[in-house]
Amino acid sequence: MDETTDGAALPERPRITPASLASVVVGGVLSFTWLILSVTMLIAGLSALPALGAGLLLLIPWLLAMQVVVRIERRRAVAIHGIGVIVPVRRRSRRTGAAGWLQNRWFELGSGAFWRGILHHHLAMLVAGAFFVAFAALLWLGWNGWQLALLHGPLELGGVELTRWGLALIGTAGVLLSGAMLALGALADRGLARGLISGSEEELREQVAELAERRQGAVDAAAQERLRIERDLHDGVQPRLVNLAMTLGIARTAIRTDPDRAERLVTEAHAEAKAVMTDLRQLARGIHPAVLTDRGLDAALSALAARSRIPVELDVQLPPGTHAGLDREREGVAYFLVAEALTNITKHAEASRIRVDVRQDARVLRVRIEDDGRGGARVHRDGMSTGLAGLTDRVRATGGVLEVTSPPGEGTVLEAVIPTLRGTAPPTAAVAPASAPAPPPRPQTRPDPQEAHR
Repeated sequence: MDETTDGAALPERPRITPASLASVVVGGVLSFTWLILSVTMLIAGLSALPALGAGLLLLIPWLLAMQVVVRIERRRAVAIHGIGVIVPVRRRSRRTGAAGWLQNRWFELGSGAFWRGILHHHLAMLVAGAFFVAFAALLWLGWNGWQLALLHGPLELGGVELTRWGLALIGTAGVLLSGAMLALGALADRGLARGLISGSEEELREQVAELAERRQGAVDAAAQERLRIERDLHDGVQPRLVNLAMTLGIARTAIRTDPDRAERLVTEAHAEAKAVMTDLRQLARGIHPAVLTDRGLDAALSALAARSRIPVELDVQLPPGTHAGLDREREGVAYFLVAEALTNITKHAEASRIRVDVRQDARVLRVRIEDDGRGGARVHRDGMSTGLAGLTDRVRATGGVLEVTSPPGEGTVLEAVIPTLRGTAPPTAAVAPASAPAPPPRPQTRPDPQEAHR
């Protein structure tokens, strides 16, 4: 989503305020300027499309302008009328730069909320223009009525003589009715906003479904992590502890009959105990490394790169400030994505170099890992190979996406887009809790098994 505001319920606001009245006046002025220009561009662009697509020269700027206008209208509905606006979930580009910006604009064109926003914008100007004309005409009538009553006295109009009091009454009625036109215009503008851009229960259900999918991703990620820890304990630490216990048992039986052998066994057991402690520290680092908490993501990734047996070219660009826009969860996801990728590349890729790029902007953290290995990686959800499958679920739980490209013989590219804290504000501008429908059944979607994983 391109725009989000505070998800808390907005305070009650009068239906008619000075801001809403002023909005009718501004809309009336725009109806004689921008409305005419906008409709002219649209009609001319559509008319010129058969001429080798020449109409696109008008339609493309018009559509880009409409995307800005729709965002302004949503904010105006919240600021002036206090209406909760449900901004529907839409796809986001995984690309960066100009290509990503253009693809996001294209995705927005496919949103029904966008086209309803365009309709609302033009109808609001048209309605405001009608009420503004009525307001101006009645105000002119009132002004002239009082002017005639005060300066010219009785007036004969169509054979009917109007006294000063009659003219004053007409002037007063004109002024009052002009104010009523503004009030009715404000109410009409509010009604249009409620009907066209405040959103619907169906859009709210889409939001709930999206949140349910993220929750399922978190559940799947936790299950994958439990499987990994269980496997590491069963295959690594547990056999070594058993061996340690057996060595100490043999040493205990030999301590009286063969002290020299018992001493050697105790020495072996001591070395094994230290090795087990090292394994446990590595396991704890796999849950959440201390360097990540103490020194942040940049230092933690530098430590990973330094320990890699394959040369790693690391480029980390984070905004200044400790953990700016990132919480413990998002830092952990980015760290484990890089850690798992480096481990897989070392074990399976037969690569000679690795490049890791980490970029953070105001809304997302982008992590890209590329190697020149043999490629051909695949995702496996059989409970045995859980590396990238678990990372896919971890990234999905944050509301992000993980894309894996691994053609055979051409290396592997992992690219994750993780929303930051600023980019994951509630998707509704203001939704009254009582109006939210019951959440639908939890989606049973799973990542495509054809995604790449080692």
